[in-house]
Amino acid sequence: MNESIYRLIKLPDLVTLLNALLGFTAILMMVQSPSNAWHASILIILAVIADGLDGAIARSMEYGVLGENLDSLADVISFGLAPAVIAYAILAPQYHNLICVVGGAFLACGILRLARFNAISAMDGFVGLPITTSGLGVALYVLVFYNLGWQFFSHGLLAAMSILAILMISRVYYPKIKNMKYLGLAAVLMIIVVLLFYLGNTTGVRVAAGASLVVIGLYLLSPLFKIGN
Repeated sequence: MNESIYRLIKLPDLVTLLNALLGFTAILMMVQSPSNAWHASILIILAVIADGLDGAIARSMEYGVLGENLDSLADVISFGLAPAVIAYAILAPQYHNLICVVGGAFLACGILRLARFNAISAMDGFVGLPITTSGLGVALYVLVFYNLGWQFFSHGLLAAMSILAILMISRVYYPKIKNMKYLGLAAVLMIIVVLLFYLGNTTGVRVAAGASLVVIGLYLLSPLFKIGN
């Protein structure tokens, strides 16, 4: 098979590439300055939205042979590497060695999680926490607590990333959320966070991001209550 890339690529693949480019831009912003942590986190949220859109478009319109592999590669950038770089840029002056270990573990576990998903996928759920949820959790944590003056911010971020890394490679079963009410709520909250950020409403961003973080927390606990089973 020697198909041109232009023949193989479909509309959902273009949205997946947008996901990757948003993650890449978030990384560039953190390389430029750690003060860009909020904006970089917003770009990760936009990448999450793009990640959801490419799946919806693929199911309703068209999909190609590139889709599944391309999606995993984009997810590594936006939800594995970008959150690790954000955390490193923020914490390196204070905890350089520790964030190198925790950030590296977060990225490695995310890669392993995606590789396992591609090799062995559960039709009605996920084995291990999805990397998208992990990356989103880091971004929301930064939006809620960064530059708030909370003395345990650094410890909380390190602990959160460590827990998320372990959950990604765990055998814990996480359900696919199919209820449109829950999906709609999550989507609306993320859109509100993005809109408030670009409108310059700092307090609103923290509140909306905090509400989104609560939703993420409930999903993390969902295996205990067998939600969606």
